[in-house]
Amino acid sequence: MIQEITISNYALIEKVQVEFAPGLNVLTGETGAGKSILIGALGLLLGSRADTEVIRAGAEEAQVTGLFGVESSPEILDWMAGAGLSWLADEPLLLRRTIRPQKRGVCSVGGQPVTRVQLEELTGFLVDLHGQHEHQSLFSSDQHRRLLDRFAGLEDDLKAFSVEFARLTEAKRQLDELVAGESDRDQELFRLTQVVSEIQEADPGDGEEDELKAERTRLEQFGKLSDALTTLEEALLEGRNGAVGQLKQARQALSAVVAVDSQWSAEETRLENALIEVEDIGETLHRYRLGLSFSPERLEEVNGRLAVLHAVDKKYGPGWDAIQRTLAAAREKKALLENYSSEREKAEAQVNSLEQQLIQSAVRLSERRQEAARRLESGVRTALAELGMPGAVFKIGFQRKMAESGKPVCSVYGLDQIDFLLGANLGEIPKPLRETASGGELSRVMLALKSILSEVDNIPILIFDEIDTGIGGEIGLALGKYLKRLSRTKQVLCITHLASIASFADRHLRVEKRTDGVRTTTDVSMVDGEERVREVARMLSGATVTETSLQHAQELMRRHGVQG
Repeated sequence: MIQEITISNYALIEKVQVEFAPGLNVLTGETGAGKSILIGALGLLLGSRADTEVIRAGAEEAQVTGLFGVESSPEILDWMAGAGLSWLADEPLLLRRTIRPQKRGVCSVGGQPVTRVQLEELTGFLVDLHGQHEHQSLFSSDQHRRLLDRFAGLEDDLKAFSVEFARLTEAKRQLDELVAGESDRDQELFRLTQVVSEIQEADPGDGEEDELKAERTRLEQFGKLSDALTTLEEALLEGRNGAVGQLKQARQALSAVVAVDSQWSAEETRLENALIEVEDIGETLHRYRLGLSFSPERLEEVNGRLAVLHAVDKKYGPGWDAIQRTLAAAREKKALLENYSSEREKAEAQVNSLEQQLIQSAVRLSERRQEAARRLESGVRTALAELGMPGAVFKIGFQRKMAESGKPVCSVYGLDQIDFLLGANLGEIPKPLRETASGGELSRVMLALKSILSEVDNIPILIFDEIDTGIGGEIGLALGKYLKRLSRTKQVLCITHLASIASFADRHLRVEKRTDGVRTTTDVSMVDGEERVREVARMLSGATVTETSLQHAQELMRRHGVQG
């Protein structure tokens, strides 16, 4: 339960500390006193988005602090662990929200900083706040589905269903891409065939271009090369004056030296090796010169081949590795396009399979919804009878959208379009709420739904902001009795303008606007005894409290077991 709320510098509130009791807590006050301000502050503490305009003029920040008596539950313990927060189970939990102009706000749980979204998630386990205009959401079929799914406990099933839906959507996208590209397929296949053909016909080898360039240089400078080789051969091999002849003479002389002085034997070996090397070089160059020939045809052939390789490199390179990568990619895509029919059949088969799986899952969702709908209908009818609508018929209608082909159309939430139907009076045919329900009837339907859903969710605190819109007289009494009974298992906070509801309160809080001639403030105080009788009397008669209204108030409170 909410044990205590402290509000500082929020709108017209300078500082207010409000203590709440178990059971039914009622907040009353004249129109414009600031009851909506109090609800706004509560909403801020529950994680709603902040507007710095609510900071009281002249203040540096607005702050709302709440002390919650919390019973441990697996959901809260798991959430705390997942958020990395420490908490002694069953100990009161202190929540705080601070907003500042032009600065980031601060949220904390038990003194530990959290994000606004985390605060909203945590308080979602604790509080259900029903704003004074929320019952208008009952005009929405989407809201009807959400409420039914919540009652049926389908949250995890819907998450799994959304994954299936996303998988089918992606498969359809891929199929659409295949189909959309069909018109360009032939043109692209022709282009890829050319790429593969050009590279394969050129058949460039790794390093081939460098070898051909070297050969072209030899052919283009054949005369110069031949003359240089002839000169070199003469210098090395020709007669006694050649290098080989000279080295042989030197070897003979050195052999004579070694015969006399053996210390030069190593030099003799080196000279012998040099003679062998020079002689081998000369013979190698001689053979190379004899093998040379100049062919204008070969030069033309080399230039032609180099031109082909240059064109392929420029178009698909640069470099041999890049050309090979281009060839591999073109072959792969060409094979895919050549197998287009097969790929399309596979894609269509996958879409059909996923569609069938999705429809089966959607049918299972629908079956669970329909089973839950019967239980929810019964619960709401019982609640409406207690709320002064004994002849009301509440039904939940199911429709399925169908394609022109006759196949059911599935959304991310399944096959069902759900409508809440109401026949407010005995004998009326149930029709959609948006067509038939008055403001007071909508309020009672919403209260019935909220109370039933809170039992399913085990939410311990319910807050109703003017749930009594469009209600008065005996219906107000029925509403008060219903809220009182609901408060036996939940803590209920209710802002009301009906004395018939206020008379049932376990704690009565009055919201007042005051001014000192300079500033206006909103205060909240608990009323009891005679002061409470006067507040209920004011609600009965308006601004002027009369002796008759006081007596009426006392009688009303006495009838409901409240001592004035």
